[in-house]
Amino acid sequence: MFLPLGVCAQTKRSTEPKNESYITTDLFSPFYIQGNLNGFINSGTPRWRVGYVKTLNPKAKIGLDIGYGSTNNSVIQTFDNYSLWEIRPEYYHIITYKRKTLKYVSLELFYLTQNEKFETQSFFSEQQRESFSFDNADYNRQKFGIIPKFGMLIKLSNKIRLNWYTGIGLNYRINTYSNFVNLTAIPFNEEHFPPYYRNEGTRIGAEFTAGLKLYYKINR
Repeated sequence: MFLPLGVCAQTKRSTEPKNESYITTDLFSPFYIQGNLNGFINSGTPRWRVGYVKTLNPKAKIGLDIGYGSTNNSVIQTFDNYSLWEIRPEYYHIITYKRKTLKYVSLELFYLTQNEKFETQSFFSEQQRESFSFDNADYNRQKFGIIPKFGMLIKLSNKIRLNWYTGIGLNYRINTYSNFVNLTAIPFNEEHFPPYYRNEGTRIGAEFTAGLKLYYKINR
């Protein structure tokens, strides 16, 4: 009469969380591309992104990614002279936690700041409602937002997983220009899909994301 109880207890123990932790790296971010309504383009701002993911229980994980990029450490062509860093906390809810491939939905917050020195560019000033060209200028971008995501954690071995993900959310961006050389007013030229740096001031927009991460388990 004690056998069923023993079997039930053993089954319950086998589904308890393993308290797993992972070091992650994003495989796409060094070749970073940006999506908009006109397709995908080279954004000119690749970055190296690493992270840490902690399992809370079979249905929940939390993670944190930190990224840094600059002209000096880029592996592809970039803009004139840029540097940026970003931080991305994320909460994962596992949908299929009893399977080899874990499907999940998550919520990611992010903050990014970028500094760049532009040469021979133009921009539209929201404050003055005019377009300007310049020979040189300092540019700063701050962007933060939220992205609901869907992804899959694919088990390759006891230590290694691949994480494919995609999502769409909202961003709030602040573009600032300063230290102009030869600033000149020019006729306004409306672009259907202007690059993110073209408009000075604030913008609310859609934030697309898609990528592939490598997970390496750091505990037993």
